[in-house]
Amino acid sequence: MAATTPVQKRWSTDQLITGIETQDWLKLLGANGYRVDATYLHRLAWVGAFSLGATALGRLEDARFGRALANIELDPEPLFVIGHWRSGTTHLHNLLGRLPGHTYPTVFQVVFPSCFLTTANVVPKVAAGLMTGTRTYDNVKHGWNEAAEDEIALAKLTGLSPYVAFMFPQHAARYERYVDFVECKREEKDRWKEAFRYFLKKIMLQTDGSRVVVKSCTHTARIRLILEMFPNAKFVHIHRHPYEVFASTLHMRSHTDWENFFHLPEQDVELMRKQQTLALGQRVFERVVEDRRLIPEENFFEVRYSELVGNEMDFVERIFDHLKLPGFERARTPLRRYVKSLAGYRRNRLTLDARSRDEVYDWWRPAFDAFGYDRAHEDLP
Repeated sequence: MAATTPVQKRWSTDQLITGIETQDWLKLLGANGYRVDATYLHRLAWVGAFSLGATALGRLEDARFGRALANIELDPEPLFVIGHWRSGTTHLHNLLGRLPGHTYPTVFQVVFPSCFLTTANVVPKVAAGLMTGTRTYDNVKHGWNEAAEDEIALAKLTGLSPYVAFMFPQHAARYERYVDFVECKREEKDRWKEAFRYFLKKIMLQTDGSRVVVKSCTHTARIRLILEMFPNAKFVHIHRHPYEVFASTLHMRSHTDWENFFHLPEQDVELMRKQQTLALGQRVFERVVEDRRLIPEENFFEVRYSELVGNEMDFVERIFDHLKLPGFERARTPLRRYVKSLAGYRRNRLTLDARSRDEVYDWWRPAFDAFGYDRAHEDLP
C-alpha cells in the first residue's frame, strides 16, 4: 500500500464475510494464499469465531428444515430490483419489499444465511447493540431486520462473488468474472444457482411463501443467468445519472473498502478504487444495456431515480400495473405510511472534478447513450 495512505476503520466489525461457515472460510483463505496482514489479524479471529457457530447451527438447521426446503416451490418467482450501485436500488427495494405479500432478504438473513431460521428469534435481540442506526456511508436506516443485498449471502455460500475482491484486493481480477458469470464454467454457474435457490427457499419458508423482492446490484449484469433460473421473472430497473452514481459509489467504497480489507492494497487506495469502479461499472452497464432486451416487455419496468423520488406512490402503482402484480389496493396504505416516514431524509452532497467526469463518460458511455443522460450535467445532489 502507498505509504501516504493511513489505515482507516481498522477495528470495524462490519466485515461482509462474517457468518460464513468454517470450511468455506478456510477454502476462501486458501484460494488467497492464506494472506492476512498483521494489521487485520483480529478480523481473522472475529470471522473465524463466528464461522464455528454458523457451521454448527447450519448443520442443525439443515437437519431440521431440510425436508421442508426440498418441498418448497419458488412460486411466486422473485421480483428483481436491478441497477448500478447508488442508483436508488435500496430505496426501490424498500418500497416494493415492505408491501403485503412481499418480503426481502434482511440484514440478519444475509449475515447468517446458513442458520437464520434457527437463530432469528434470539440473535438479533442479543446482538442489537452491534448494529449502527444508519449505514456508515449514507443516512439509510440500518438494522437486523432492514433490507439487504442477497449478494452478501451468496458470497458466503459460494465464494463466487466480486465482493470477495473487497477483502483481498490484490486478487481482485480473479473475482471480476463473477459479476456476470459470462466467462465462468458451467459447474460454477450450477453451484451458484443451487445456493441462490437454497437461500430464496429459506426466506419463503420463514415468511409463509411471500414473494421475495431481490436486490443485488450485481444481478444487473446477470439477466441471462437469472432468466435461465426464472424464465418468467419480473424486473424493475432503476438508473441515475452516471456522474452521480460514480461520485456516490466512490463515497460508499471509501467506507466499505476499509471495513473489509484482510490485506492492504499495494497501490494507492483511492486510485485502485477509482479504477475498479470504472471497470466494474463498464461491465455492468454493457451487460444490462444488451441483456434487458431478453426480458419480455410485460416483465420489465424501467425508471429514473430522479423521477421516482417524490413520486413513489404513483410509480409503485405503475410498477404493479405493468408487471401485473396483485394486491396494490391492499398495499396502498402501508406504502403511503412508509413514504411519509422518509420525510426529512437528506442525501449526501458530493462533487466530481472535470477529469473524473471525462473518465466516467469514456468508460460508461453505454449508460449515457442508452438512458439518455447529458454529458454536460452539472448538478450532483
